[in-house]
Amino acid sequence: MGLIGRLFGAKDADRAPEDPRLRHVVARVLEMHSRLRLAPRCEARLAAAMAPALSHIGELVAGAPRAHQANTAAWSADPYVRAYFAAPDDINQVLARSGALHDYFDEHPGASSAYAVMGMTMTERNTLGVARVGEQTRSDVPQTTLGFSDHHIRLCGGDEEGLREEVTQRMMDQLAIEGLAKVAADTSMREDLEQERALLATRLRLLERQGAGLRGMVGTDAKGDPGELARVRAEAQENEERLKSLGPRSEVLSRQLDTLCDAYASAGELLTVSTLQRRVDRMNVVVQHGVGDEAQSQVLQLRVARVPGDPPQHRVLAILQVARTDMPRAANLLDNADRLL
Repeated sequence: MGLIGRLFGAKDADRAPEDPRLRHVVARVLEMHSRLRLAPRCEARLAAAMAPALSHIGELVAGAPRAHQANTAAWSADPYVRAYFAAPDDINQVLARSGALHDYFDEHPGASSAYAVMGMTMTERNTLGVARVGEQTRSDVPQTTLGFSDHHIRLCGGDEEGLREEVTQRMMDQLAIEGLAKVAADTSMREDLEQERALLATRLRLLERQGAGLRGMVGTDAKGDPGELARVRAEAQENEERLKSLGPRSEVLSRQLDTLCDAYASAGELLTVSTLQRRVDRMNVVVQHGVGDEAQSQVLQLRVARVPGDPPQHRVLAILQVARTDMPRAANLLDNADRLL
């Protein structure tokens, strides 16, 4: 019997086959917040929430296109590589800037190639271009040009399947981060309220005892300000009610675990990878309504991932295969000083 079956007491015949990765991802998230192990039925609740999230992410990763060769020769032959990079030399610049690729080859001297995930920002720029309209060639025809910028390569692996598995783990980690961020906010609120309660209680005692010290000795009002006293009492009561709404400390870990499970239950909303289809010519002009060179065009299926954040970002993802012989030396900022200035 697998992990879920043992945890829930289910029989093998009554359950779907367990994803062999589930045990690992449960342990991985508990390394991030080990105290959650003290929550009732911690592993069972996590496993139940993670299983559909892992399935969802697995489908997203499986839908990613196969790897593209990343070299100057591929720029002429592969329409995707030509679209991603404005010129062949741009490929070398992106590879040279990737510390992850250089580290991988340094740490694996016997590796002849590496697989890597590249993220990019895509823009669709509307301009006026040259196009054939009827029997005339016009230079004021509206056209859309695809552009890719902000290329980053930060995740590498020795084979494509292993790299996809690492992407799956990173996406599961992202869900854990989203959930733990909400847990941290809840914990911070409790700490703030408890500190505020202590301060209010101290202030209330001082107000109630006014006159016991110097005020009474010099003849000032020993009863203090009734309005101020009532206000502090009201604030103390409100604070107490807010603390009660958070539940007793014995329930905190269980509620934190529920918050984390809710993040995994929302995997379909938090993590999305959509497909954007565009037919472009060799100049990255979108071919439509007679605009662009249709004879020299290709239909691209671009994978666009939503990256959670404030605000969230949308990045085009691609998998590259990089040969060691195609790796340029590491980029030196001094080499680009003129451009940076």
